Amino acid sequence: MLKVAILSAWLILTPVMWFAATKSFSTVDRVLRTANPQFSEATRGMAEGQARVVLRHLASEINRSFFWGYGLAQIVLGGVLLLLLWRATPRDVLGFGVVCFMLGLVLILTLALTPMIISLGRSIDFVPRTPPPPVMPRFWALHGAFTGLDAVKFLAGLGLLGRWILRG
Repeated sequence: MLKVAILSAWLILTPVMWFAATKSFSTVDRVLRTANPQFSEATRGMAEGQARVVLRHLASEINRSFFWGYGLAQIVLGGVLLLLLWRATPRDVLGFGVVCFMLGLVLILTLALTPMIISLGRSIDFVPRTPPPPVMPRFWALHGAFTGLDAVKFLAGLGLLGRWILRG
């Protein structure tokens, strides 16, 4: 079933994105803890903590690129799935509604929340964290909203996928 394959591809993006986004920052800390001699030599002229700031900025920029790609891929997959469901006879009204809901969430995440998170994140990339910048609560609130809505979308998709698989 093509609709199961498309929805599965769409859903697998979510845990992959969550993994990539969280691992990038922990990788910075791991690299700094276990720096190889070439890395240590390359960063020797930097002030203490400067290598961490630069690497965290790089991780942030990579994550920002991933989030745009993640959003675009979901819009494409969701659009294709919606078109497929629209053309199906008999029409799966519940499935169509769930996919519309999921795609609506993706549009909000990609076109509204992602640009706000990116803009705010870039504004604090090189700002000292002690004390925390005044915009940090807003930054984390946007991150929390993104993650929460993304999880709702993911669970809705899992429910629909389960329904389709069980119905054969």
